[in-house]
Amino acid sequence: SYFAMPLGLTGLAVAFKMASRWSAKLILPNSNLVNGDSRTVIAEEGFHQTIAVVAAIIFLFFLVLYMARAVMYPHKIKTEWDCPLRSPSFGIITITIMLFSFLLYDEVDFNDNSTNVDEEPSQIAARVFFWIGSLLHVILSVAKVGEWIGRRLELEHVHAQWMIIPVGLSVAALVAPIIPFFSADNSDSIGTVFVAQFFQSFAQLMWLVLFTITFFKTVTTHNSDNRVRHGIWIWLAAPCVIGLADYALCISSNSFSNLNQCVNQFSNYYFMGIFLFFSITFSALPHLGFIGNEQWGMSYWIGCFSLDVLAACGALFYTLTNFRAAETLCYIFLVAASFANFVNLMHTLLGIAQRRGVFTPEVKWGPLSFMKLTHEAFRGNMDKMRKTLDVLDVNDDSAEMRDNLGLFAAHLNRFSILHEEHSKHEDDVIFKMFNDWFNEHAKKYNNDHDGYHRVFEEVSQAANQLLDMTLSLGVRQDALDVLKRILPPFFDDFEEHLQGEEDNLVCIGRKHIPLELQKQMSRKVFEITDAQNWEIIIPYVLNNLPRHMQRVRYLKVLLWSVPERAQQIGMIVYRNVDAVMWERLRVQVPEMIPRGAHNWRRYY
Repeated sequence: SYFAMPLGLTGLAVAFKMASRWSAKLILPNSNLVNGDSRTVIAEEGFHQTIAVVAAIIFLFFLVLYMARAVMYPHKIKTEWDCPLRSPSFGIITITIMLFSFLLYDEVDFNDNSTNVDEEPSQIAARVFFWIGSLLHVILSVAKVGEWIGRRLELEHVHAQWMIIPVGLSVAALVAPIIPFFSADNSDSIGTVFVAQFFQSFAQLMWLVLFTITFFKTVTTHNSDNRVRHGIWIWLAAPCVIGLADYALCISSNSFSNLNQCVNQFSNYYFMGIFLFFSITFSALPHLGFIGNEQWGMSYWIGCFSLDVLAACGALFYTLTNFRAAETLCYIFLVAASFANFVNLMHTLLGIAQRRGVFTPEVKWGPLSFMKLTHEAFRGNMDKMRKTLDVLDVNDDSAEMRDNLGLFAAHLNRFSILHEEHSKHEDDVIFKMFNDWFNEHAKKYNNDHDGYHRVFEEVSQAANQLLDMTLSLGVRQDALDVLKRILPPFFDDFEEHLQGEEDNLVCIGRKHIPLELQKQMSRKVFEITDAQNWEIIIPYVLNNLPRHMQRVRYLKVLLWSVPERAQQIGMIVYRNVDAVMWERLRVQVPEMIPRGAHNWRRYY
């Protein structure tokens, strides 16, 4: 995803190039206008040249870092290549290289000597870049499509990022008519047209197929993993790039003899892009909150590239039609693309300065992550219980001490219920599955649970005596002494137990258990616990997790496996957290809002 940054900036350079005098060449063959029709001059050439230089520097910087990573950690590169989500992102590199060739090729005019065309070294370099980018992208496309056919995948493994493959092929089809694939003195352009059609043919097929599948997946599964939601912006890029490539192909094959037909075909793709732009933007509005409310990440740059190519389409459409409405849209999309790139650039620089979001390990989580988040809630609550236990004094009959006693009793009761249910979740579902994969690997932790149950029997008895005001102070003091003797060592041992599970068992779920099995396990966990206990467990976890994003993730993980229970879970949250926490949570998890609450939508 790091290469999405130079891709976004390169796409912006392409958009400004389309908005410059250069686009007149797409209407008049062999045009070298210096003071052409004013309708083609929206941005001076210095804009796209400057942006292209900045993008090239950033691209080379990331390329050097990635090559060093490949040398030092080749297994990481292999893991990325095998991942159904990350592997299409290799196409971002090849797309960027092809766009650089597009920007570089005709920056230096070449001299036409009737039968011979002399090219500058920069134009030769541009052709070489195009060869490298296009051929590598063809290899990537064949390899990835072959893997999709040959590997057993599920709908959860299908992501909108797969459309990077057809987008890259269409970029090759766009650049091929502009940069002669073999030599600049080839007077017969039919070969160039066939090369461009070679790329465009499979791009159009895979665009239709992948858009249909990924749209179906997004609608039916809601992309519960919000880290992949932002990838749907590639839906916008696909028709825009295909439209630009289709127009370049049309004018090359028809020699500008049927320009109106070319414009009509291109406009269909441009209008598709406009509809998708507004539809995706609408899904980001607060009452839906599908995208845009998650923490910023480098994947946001994909959205920048999509806006870039929409702006490029707008610039070309205005050049071709000279409509006032087309001019207005062109300016709107150029401003939107520029603003999006600027904001993401600032976020990137801030992330580097704060060492957050850039060059930091990605947080890994899945349907079973609610178990580790429950561990964090245990840790947070144990700190509170230690402090409350230290100040308890049965000889102090003040109102404050009675409040402390009641608070300790409430904490201990909830802790006991959560421990009982959490142990059941692990023993009957999660560790059972882990032991099925690795015989008795979790046995030690199963045995720990049995020992803790016996401890809680003694703790429960002492706590009841402490709370019984009819007993003498001596009996209650003895009960308090028992609690102070048992609980602190128990807390220490329990924290070690939690850390041991995370060190030795979490990796099994992450590395070995398929995603579908993880979802099944999570669903079983929800079903074996009564609703009355979830009424205690969910608020307990939310109130004891230290950070807001952990609370959001806990809810999203639950809803990933039981989406039909979203509003039931939302009712539990609504009834048991304070107003401030509820408002913050409902904004980022709007699907859980229960009937009658603000912004509720029925789940059919």
